[in-house]
Amino acid sequence: MPTRRPPRATNEFHAAWAQEVTKALTERGLSVHAAARRAGISPGALQAWLHQGVEPDPRKLAALASVIGRRHLHLMYLLGWLPDDLDEATLLELEATEKLQAGMDEARRWVEAATAVAGFSGGVRIAHELLRASEDWEVTLRRSIRGSRHRAHFATHVALSRVGPPSDPHQPSTRAADTAADREEIAGLIPEGIRRTGAYWRPVERTGTWHWVKRPDLVLTTPVLLASKPRGLEPDLAVPPSILVVGVPYVGAADIGSLLASALDWAYTDVVIGARERLGLPDPLNDSAMPALTDMARQLLRSPLGAGRYLVWSHNAAKALLETFKEPRDFRGQLPLIVYVKAPPSMFEFIEAQYSFQPQRSRLEVAEIAQAQRLVERRLRERDPSTCLTLRLPELELPTDRADPHEVDRLFDAAVELAFDATGWLHERHRGPPPSRLAGILGKLWRAAHPGAATSRPGVPFVPEYR
Repeated sequence: MPTRRPPRATNEFHAAWAQEVTKALTERGLSVHAAARRAGISPGALQAWLHQGVEPDPRKLAALASVIGRRHLHLMYLLGWLPDDLDEATLLELEATEKLQAGMDEARRWVEAATAVAGFSGGVRIAHELLRASEDWEVTLRRSIRGSRHRAHFATHVALSRVGPPSDPHQPSTRAADTAADREEIAGLIPEGIRRTGAYWRPVERTGTWHWVKRPDLVLTTPVLLASKPRGLEPDLAVPPSILVVGVPYVGAADIGSLLASALDWAYTDVVIGARERLGLPDPLNDSAMPALTDMARQLLRSPLGAGRYLVWSHNAAKALLETFKEPRDFRGQLPLIVYVKAPPSMFEFIEAQYSFQPQRSRLEVAEIAQAQRLVERRLRERDPSTCLTLRLPELELPTDRADPHEVDRLFDAAVELAFDATGWLHERHRGPPPSRLAGILGKLWRAAHPGAATSRPGVPFVPEYR
C-alpha cells in the first residue's frame, strides 16, 4: 500500500514549507535578503512567502531550492503542490533521477574543464582537422599577443594555403572568386571545427602586411582569451552567480568579461561568438543573425540561475543590444549583475573611422551604436544601484585618420585595468575574492602589475561609480 500524506489545510502545508526554508537558511548562514538576491527574488517577496502566508511563485521555487541546498521536488511536496497519492518511494525515485542528471552534468563539466587544462586550443583543432581531412592544404599557426603593459595570449591565427609555393611568391592570389571558392572548400572540410572554435576569417585589409602568410585572404582567427569556456573545477561560489558585461563595440566588454570569468573560474561566453558556435551563424554576421543574438541574450537575462548560472557573458552587438534592452521588465531583477563599459565621445569618432575602412559598414551603424549606449544607460538607471557598475573607458590615443597597429594593445591594456576595477567592486560589494587571490589570466596579470602590493586588498583605494 502506498504511504499517503495525511490531509492538511493549505496553511499547514505552507507552515511546513516555511519552517524547512528557514532551517535551510540557518544551516547555510544566509539571511533572507542574501538568499533572495542569489535566487533572483526580491527580498520583500521572500519575506512575504516566509512570514506572511503569501504563496511562493512556482517559477522561482527551483532557484530558491538551489540556493538553500534543498531539493526542488521536496519543497513542492511540502507545499502540497504534488499529487495527494504520491508515495514516498516515488518521490525518492524522482529526486534520485534529478540528482543523477545533476551528477551527469557535473561529470561533463569536469571532462570539459580537464580538456581545457590539457591545452587543446581552437587553432590546434582547426589545423588537426584540416590536415586529417585533406592533403591539399598546409597550415601555419601564430600566436596573437595582445597588450603592452598587460600581455596575454589573445588569439591564434591559422594561415592556410595550398600545398607548394604560390604561382607568384610576390603576388599571392587574393582574387575575390578564388577567396570565396577556397573558403567554401575549407568550410566544407571542417564545418564542425570552425563552428565549435568560434573561428572567423580575418579581413584581408588586416593581414595584407603579414609577410609570414602565403594567402592573406585565408587566415582564420580562433579566439583564446575570448573563447567560450565551461565552468572551472574550483568556481567562486560567493559572488552572485550571474554577470553580464555590456558595452558598445571596441570598448573591451568581451575582454573584461572573459578576464572576470577567468578570475572567478566561471564559464564564459560572448553573445556573438556563442551564437556563432551554437547556431552556425554566418561570418561576418548580417542583419538576419540579429534575432538569434537577441534571443540568446534574452534567455541569459531571464534565466540567471539556469542558462546564466556561474556564467560571465558579454554583449556588444549594437543592433541586438537595442532589441535586448528594449523591454524594461527584463532589468528589474537582482540578477544578473551588470558591468557596463561606457565609451567616451572620442570613441565614436574612432568607431566611425574603423567602419569607414570596412565597405560593408555604414554610418547608420555608428548612429545605432550611440543609440544603444543611451538605451543601456537608461535601463541601468531603473535597477538597484548595488547590482550594476559603470566603468568609464579613458580617453586613449587612437588615431582616426590612419590605421595604427598599436591601437589594439592600448584598448586591451585599458580593458585589463577596468577588469581590475570590476574585481575590486565584486570584492567590496559582493564578497568576491581579493586581487591577490584572483584565479586565471586576470590573477596573473594583477600580480605582475602589483609585485609589491598587499596580499588582501588592492594597492590603490577603489572608488567605484554606481548606477
